[in-house]
Amino acid sequence: MALIPAYRRPEAGDHIYCRRQGGLYDHHGIYVGDDMVVHLQGKGKKLGAPSECNKCGNKRFINGEIAKVCIDCFLQGETVEIYEYGVPLFIVTTRKLGTCSSVPSKPPHEVIEAAVYYLEKGFAPYDLISNNCEHFAVYCKTGRAISLQVVRPIVNPCNIM
Repeated sequence: MALIPAYRRPEAGDHIYCRRQGGLYDHHGIYVGDDMVVHLQGKGKKLGAPSECNKCGNKRFINGEIAKVCIDCFLQGETVEIYEYGVPLFIVTTRKLGTCSSVPSKPPHEVIEAAVYYLEKGFAPYDLISNNCEHFAVYCKTGRAISLQVVRPIVNPCNIM
């Protein structure tokens, strides 16, 4: 069962993320409601057949590198975090890169429409530096493909956490 703090459950249209590899990087996606998440995954990340997860069941959908899975499969036992938008710049500079943005978000229904559109039509091929899961989620939320967690090791190679 995924760990979802009681203080803030994801809402449809939220950009969510969770830690991977002990915090080495974060995995990002768009929560579309009904306990489902749309996210960009690399070709090397193969998802099992829908029957492997009772929660996903027939709601799981994979189109190349874009997938819709249940929140438990997305989190893989990690805790969900909500990526915040419209955060004052002086606060953004004090937070871990790749967890918030000063740019305002589109309305939730537009974010969901974008995520579902790319799920059905496809998105540019996954690339760790120029088109990763954070690029996808930020693009759905703002129309700008940005990944600040990729910038973090370049800006300060000693601070990758």
